Amino acid sequence: MSHLHIPDGVLPVWFWLAGYIIAAMAVAISLFMVRKVDLKKKVPLLGMMSAMMLVGMSLEMAPIAYHVNLSVITGIIVGPWLAIVAAFIVNFILSLVGHGGVTTVGLNTIVIGFEGVMGYLLFSIFRKLTKPGKSAAAATVLTLFMSTCLMLFIIYLANINLSLPSSNEIRDIMETHPAKALGGLLKINTGFNFKFFAIAALGLGPIGWIIEAIITGAAIKFISKVKPEIIS
Repeated sequence: MSHLHIPDGVLPVWFWLAGYIIAAMAVAISLFMVRKVDLKKKVPLLGMMSAMMLVGMSLEMAPIAYHVNLSVITGIIVGPWLAIVAAFIVNFILSLVGHGGVTTVGLNTIVIGFEGVMGYLLFSIFRKLTKPGKSAAAATVLTLFMSTCLMLFIIYLANINLSLPSSNEIRDIMETHPAKALGGLLKINTGFNFKFFAIAALGLGPIGWIIEAIITGAAIKFISKVKPEIIS
């Protein structure tokens, strides 16, 4: 959901360059932090989870224009540092097939990497209170809410013209029947404006968050029973 499908030429140059700089620093720090990790065990998991993220982020759920990121479960399984590396790998590959522009790779790495890190941290906290499956589900919902807010903040700072046909992800969400119905219910202007997009994203987002939470919770519950050392 919180993946920016914005093609090249829409974002201001200074803005996407800043995204690349921040993302590069995050990846560099991550690679430094995993020096002492047993990469023989983690790298295969990194490849597997990156592939799953690629598939999940390429499939859209109608009619809410949502796709699962699987970033939270990636953070839980490979750890927060490698989750940032996975976010960069996935977003770079997606940009090569037109799923967002090359200029958004840095910003998307920040958003998806944030999900992996926060998912790991929240799961670690919740796991002390309840079972792994429930902890993962709760961490997923809360993390995706925060990452959606982060995505909205990025779009607000970028001051994108939401009426541009090139802003395809934004237009897809704002033109869905559930979004327009929500706008009508709240009696707000359902034109191409940031307020409507924010309300649509936060109003319809919980549906997708719950779906992803169910998937993540079920997977972590299964892993905790058959291979608990993976999430240890």
